[in-house]
This record gives sequence, structure tokens and C-alpha cells, in this order.
Amino acid sequence: MTVPVRSFGPRDVEFLVRLMDIPSVSPLEGGEAGQTARAQELFAREAEARGFRVLLARAPGPEVLDAPEVPLPVRSFFAAAPGLLAAQPSVVVAMGAPDAPAGRRLVINFHMDTVGPHLPPRLADGVLYGRGAVDDKGPGVAALAGVAAAFAREPAIAGAVEVRLCSVPGEEGGAMGSFGTRWLTSLGQVGRLTLFAEPTGRTFMDSSTATMTLRLRVEGQDSTDDHPEQGHNATVALGFLAARLAGELGGDRADGSRVTVAGLETGSAHNRVYGSGQLLLNIAYPDTGTGALMRRRVTDALAGARGAFRAAYSGNPLTRRVADDWDDVVRAEWLKQGLPTLANRDPAMEAVLRGAGLRRHTPATDGAPFTCDAIWAGGPGRYVCVCGPGRLDRNGAHTEREHVAVGDLAAYTDTVRRTVLRFAHAVGAPLHESTLEETH
Repeated sequence: MTVPVRSFGPRDVEFLVRLMDIPSVSPLEGGEAGQTARAQELFAREAEARGFRVLLARAPGPEVLDAPEVPLPVRSFFAAAPGLLAAQPSVVVAMGAPDAPAGRRLVINFHMDTVGPHLPPRLADGVLYGRGAVDDKGPGVAALAGVAAAFAREPAIAGAVEVRLCSVPGEEGGAMGSFGTRWLTSLGQVGRLTLFAEPTGRTFMDSSTATMTLRLRVEGQDSTDDHPEQGHNATVALGFLAARLAGELGGDRADGSRVTVAGLETGSAHNRVYGSGQLLLNIAYPDTGTGALMRRRVTDALAGARGAFRAAYSGNPLTRRVADDWDDVVRAEWLKQGLPTLANRDPAMEAVLRGAGLRRHTPATDGAPFTCDAIWAGGPGRYVCVCGPGRLDRNGAHTEREHVAVGDLAAYTDTVRRTVLRFAHAVGAPLHESTLEETH
């Protein structure tokens, strides 16, 4: 297997293919939990072989899930199978000065878990296909190669700065970084500059939304087609809620929030009235104030929906029972709420990134900010942004079309190399003038 690009060469491609071949599908997506640990072990061994130090390779204890911002489905999942959390380790590797303070530290974060189903890797015409190609093993391996290339180009920076790579689980499956990035941040795995290697078309995006998820349930009685009037018709009630909430909360919003009405489930038989079911509502918000406002709007919309349903359907024998018993059988529960968002600016670190040849992400041309683990990493004295090769939509992330061009990975490797060198220069490391000229 040969690749005509020296900055991301055959060794890098071979390692990435081996890493992608491990089906590290999140257990929250139905994957085997131990496969994530296998992938992390391979990553740590390869990083050591390239000269990195392994600073951490373990999973958190169960107390990491006790915080109220941890999504309810995550807490419930691991409470039912507590041993699985131990098979979800994070790995942190480093190169450079081990005693460098956080102000002279650059951190790169990527996630090892994937969505399901697993898609085995294949390389064709310079394009790598398979699960994790662009989300997020490909960017992680390219970043590893870029950091190593920077220290090889300028060994003198090893005494002045430290670069850490954090490989985390728990990004997919709705985990929201709760037992990966969130935990590492609490341990101090942060720096003056932190890059999250997610697909942005190699722009740097210094804001990230968060999401909250509401589950609407009907918990009533079923009935047969012989007596449909005896059941609490969850299908009609939830279908009504889906349509009404889409109308009241959907559409383009000036405040930057986005609403998705999804996941309606009752049943599939033709000769039965289903008395139970659920509907999911997902809301992305750019800041906590907007999140609180959207929660109030949802509460008001639900109150209005109750009255509207009763007015429209209490006289219909097929729906009278669910209309009359609405307060007893219709329930709303927030599965995910209270997550922070990211919105930060830093002229000095932005200059580092521009000096490395990057431009700032512009929503009008590059798409709206998306939700990722970066929400946990912000804080005083830190600049956090998302920057990676490819685009989530164009490269088929989360679909059977997931792919990335090896050339895009090579370009990102060069981006990381230039960023490391520019960062080192910005915090006082000695660099040859020829090296700085190369980073433009």
C-alpha cells in the first residue's frame, strides 16, 4: 500500500487502517465495550514507538457519572452494566518538556469511539473508506504524525513546550464526552491552546453548541381493533405532538438554536391500538441563556398542546380516552440538559493559527457550529477550537459513505506540524527563521 505523500506516508496509512479495523463502536451504539480498549492499546503502543510518552491510560471510576450534567441514558446504561465503564479508557500521550506549565502546553483531542455499524476499512484511489475514517480516527492519526514531524523538524522546542494528544471514548452515542473529555479536563489535561480534531474543512471553529434532549412518553392502555375506543391511542397523541412542536419550534431561528423532532415509536401492527410510546425532541443551543429560553418555550408549547389536543379530539371516540386522561398518561422527561457551550476568542492564539495557514470558521460560508466534546475544555487562560480535515456532511460521517482522502489527512498533518511550531514560537521557544517561513 503506497501513498504519494511524504507528510502522511505508508506507515501512517498502515497504522490508521489497523486502527480502523478494530470495531470500537460505542457501547451506547451497540458496540462491544472491550473493542475501545483494544483500539486505545494499539494507539498507545504506536505513539510510544514514535517517541511519545504515555501519561495516562485508564478509565475513570463510576463516580464520574454522578454529576447532573451527565445524560440520563448514559447513567442508566452503565448503572445496568457497571463493569463496562472500565473498558472505556482514555489515553494521553505527550512529546516535549514534561515540566512545561499549562501556558506552554498545546493539547489535541480526538475520540476513538465510533457510531455503528462498524464498516471495515478499504483504500481505493487515494481515498480511505470505513468507520472512523473522518470521524475521528483519521484526524487523530494525522495529528499524531503532525506532532512528531514538528519535533523532528525543530528538536530544540522539546525543552520549551509540551504537546499532548488525548484519545478519548464517550463522544458518540449521546455520551457527550461525559466520561472521556470531561473527565480529562477535570484532571488538568488542558493547555494554553487546545485543538479538537473534528472535521471542519481545516478551518478553526472556536464555538460549539450543546444539546438538550426531551423524551415525551405516553404510558396508557392498549386495545384491539375490535374496541379501539378503549385504548389510549399513543400514536395519535405523539403524532399530534410531533407536528405541533415542529410547527411552533422549528424553522430558522435568529438566536442560533436548532430543533429536531425525531424518534417517534409506538408499534407496527395493523390490528392494535398502542397505549404507550415515545417521541424525542433534540434542541441545540449556542449559549446557556438560549438553552434556558428554549426550555421555557418547550414547556409553554407542551401546555398549549394539551389544551389543543383536548379541544380537537375529546369528541372523537377513537381518541377520547387519551384526551380525557392526558395529565395521567402523557409525561415529559429531560434526558439531557444543563450542558455547557463553547464560545471563546483569543487574539494571540488566533494569530498562531493564522500563522500556520488556517482561517477562522465562518458560519455563513462554512456551516453552523456543531456540538462536540470541546464544550468541556474552555476556561480562563485557555483557547479552545475545533479543527480537522474533511467535513461531517461531505465526507459521510455517521453514514455508510464515510470516507476521507489521504491527501486531506496529509494536509492536516502539515497543519498540525505548522501549528505546533507556531505555538512554540509564540510562547518563547527558539526557532530558526527558515522554520517560521515554512509555516506560512
